[in-house]
Order: sequence, then C-alpha cells, then structure tokens
Amino acid sequence: MDPAQQWVHEREAAELLALKHGTLRTMRRDRRLLPGDHYIFATGTAGGPVVYNITAIRESMAQRTKDLVTAEAKRRAASKKVKQDSIETFSDAQHVRAGS
Repeated sequence: MDPAQQWVHEREAAELLALKHGTLRTMRRDRRLLPGDHYIFATGTAGGPVVYNITAIRESMAQRTKDLVTAEAKRRAASKKVKQDSIETFSDAQHVRAGS
C-alpha cells in the first residue's frame, strides 16, 4: 500500500472532502467511487465500516472536474458556432443587386 494514501473513516473523509456523509454513500452507490481504489470495508465484510482513500478520491475528483470543464467548453463552442452560423449576412453584391 502506498504510504502517501490516506485511508480514513467516513466521518473524517466527509470532513476532509467537504462533503456530507450521504454524498459519499451516494457516490459509492453510483459507482463514482470504486471499491478497492476509493473505499474498502475496514473489516473485509460487506456492511462493515467503510474507510476511504482520500488521495485517490481527490485525484478522481480532479480528473472528473477537468473532464466536465472540457466537455462544457466544447458544448459552448458548438453552441456558439451554431448561433454564428444561423446569423444571416448580406454581402455588398447582394445588396447592390437587390437595390437594382
């Protein structure tokens, strides 16, 4: 086990990550936290106390944040392009022909 990893009980993990206990449980249930990587059952039995790997969770959250921000930037760029492409413009040649 990597000594840089910090495994702590749920109450302390919630505090260190600035999350509510329920949020950690939801993240586990939704598989945003992976068993063995982000959390383990401290006694090795399902339903036992859970300890969390703070270092791994922070790294995962940092990567997820980068991915979300990148995806949002792409979405905004695509939306901006659609808006710009929908703007009707008239060249001088069209204007002159229309006036003739």
